[in-house]
Amino acid sequence: MTGKVVSGKYQVVEKLGSGGSGEVYKAYHVDLKTPWALKIIPSDDELAENELTVLKKLNHPAFPRVVDVVRENGKTIVVFDFYEGPNLQQLIELYGRIDESRVYDWAMQILDALSYLHGIKPEPIIYRDLKPSNLIALDDGTVKLVDFGAARQFKPSSRDDTVYLGTPGYAAPEQYGLGQTDVRTDIYNFGMTVFHLLTGHHPLECNEFRVQELLKETGVSSKFSAVIMKCTAKDPDERFMSVAEIQNVLSSYTNKNQTVYRAAGKNAVEISVSGIQRGIGVTHFCMLFGMWLKNKGFKTAVLEYCEYGDTLDLCKLLGKEPQLSKKGFYEIKGLKIYPSMGTEKIDSFIRADYDYILVDYGVHDEYISRLMPRSDVRLILAPGADWKINTVGLFIKKYERILKQPNTYVSFPMQDKKSVNIIRSYFRNINIITVPFAANPWRIDSATGREIESLYQKIFQVKRLLGRR
Repeated sequence: MTGKVVSGKYQVVEKLGSGGSGEVYKAYHVDLKTPWALKIIPSDDELAENELTVLKKLNHPAFPRVVDVVRENGKTIVVFDFYEGPNLQQLIELYGRIDESRVYDWAMQILDALSYLHGIKPEPIIYRDLKPSNLIALDDGTVKLVDFGAARQFKPSSRDDTVYLGTPGYAAPEQYGLGQTDVRTDIYNFGMTVFHLLTGHHPLECNEFRVQELLKETGVSSKFSAVIMKCTAKDPDERFMSVAEIQNVLSSYTNKNQTVYRAAGKNAVEISVSGIQRGIGVTHFCMLFGMWLKNKGFKTAVLEYCEYGDTLDLCKLLGKEPQLSKKGFYEIKGLKIYPSMGTEKIDSFIRADYDYILVDYGVHDEYISRLMPRSDVRLILAPGADWKINTVGLFIKKYERILKQPNTYVSFPMQDKKSVNIIRSYFRNINIITVPFAANPWRIDSATGREIESLYQKIFQVKRLLGRR
């Protein structure tokens, strides 16, 4: 299918996936060059035709719009909005469990979408296959719900479903022939989806007792856990009776008892990073910390001070020069990177567009020492090896003035607690922290994520706050 032009208008460029109701491809309009998603289904497939019927009825920002339908060679080709972004299953695979505040935001959006489906007249639409892989996360923090192959219209007169559909682990017991699916089925699917996002554990691996244990073990707030447990009761009569009930409960405590990350100020919080010597990992750390902040939902940019530095080499390696030439920056997984800025460009950078800015100053010298105090937070990376203690000591003596300023930290990569305590015994009058390392800064596993979270909390003295960001 790749390379084919459908209906003389849509150039198919890649396969996105396949499921029970058909295959999905990415395509571009041959004249407008706009991206679209094409779903190809057999024209005689009742379930697939049902999906088309459902999609044509929808008018809600969480769902793709159907813009065209093509019928050719015994196939029905549905053309709808293409969303640029990973699905939530991919995010779980990349980062493990997702931060509760972010899941809370997604959950409220998902509930709003389900409320719309259940409110359609004369008969509500039951989605029946809610799961992380059917939810697309966009850079602006919104989530989109796709794939209506399992959706059906609820008929009160029916005692049972004609066809049982759903994904093992997320599917409610009634989807296996124990009764008719209704709005409470979607509530069960919702609960298991949120459980997977919060814990990183697939619900297929867990019975109801293990679900409760994992929610506790992973630190999910008691009130959010209680909502999930009620949503996923085996008996539909023991679940919430409507999406509105869940919305009311979640809204009533407004995400209390969760760690909420906030940018401190109207403009971006600026974090400057330098290193005692070359090769200490300044650029790598900026990318790692920047990705973590971006994944928390913050608008984040990395600004490189040095001309012809590492981020420019990375840009060339990844073939991002056209993007850099056109926009003045390039992106990796949504993190914006500005190479070779220099003092003038950094000074004139529009900070109001971002929550956090990481300035990569490279190797620390006298001139960098005069620039860094302008930042809100200063991190200076140093080697932690025994034979480098002398070098670190000489640096601290030379730049003692900046190191004694508030929010300035000498940071040692890849050091355990014992090593850091030894280092502290040498240098008692400065702030010392350890920073994590990840072989791939774009793929942050759960252990590294926890280390970065701890680092963030130390730097910004984050407490458990009320309210949502």
